[in-house]
Amino acid sequence: MKKYENLEHTADLKIRAFGKTKEEVFANMALGMFENISEPKAILKDQPVEIEIKVKANELPELLVDFLNQLVYLSDVNNVVYNNFDLAIFKIDKHWIAEGVVKGFKVKGFKLEIKAATYNELKLEENQEGNLVAEVVFDI
Repeated sequence: MKKYENLEHTADLKIRAFGKTKEEVFANMALGMFENISEPKAILKDQPVEIEIKVKANELPELLVDFLNQLVYLSDVNNVVYNNFDLAIFKIDKHWIAEGVVKGFKVKGFKLEIKAATYNELKLEENQEGNLVAEVVFDI
C-alpha cells in the first residue's frame, strides 16, 4: 500500500494518505506534508531532532488537523522537517488523543510554506478493504 498521494487542487496542497491504523494514516499524512515542503538538499542530516507531542480533540478528523497544525508550528519555529512518527492514538472519555515522539532533521529552508492544515474537504474514513483513507487540504 502506498503511503500518500498528492491530489489536484486549484490553489492549495491536497494530500490523500493511507494506513492500516489510525497511527499509520496520521504518520503518512504528516510524511506527505513534509515531503512536499522540504528540499532534500536543504535537510541537515547531521542535526537530528526529537520532540514529544500530545494533541487532544473531540473528533478523530479534528485530531488529524490539530496534529498536523502542531507539526506545522513546530517545524516553522524550529526549522525542522519530521519524517518519523511514533504515535499512539486513543480515546479517553469524550476526547481523542494523539501522543508520541516525532523525529526529523533541521533544515536550511523550505521550498513551500504551509500556513495551516484546514477543515476544507477534510475526510477520514475506512475504505472497502478496511484501511483508513484521509484527505487534507493545506493552505499554502
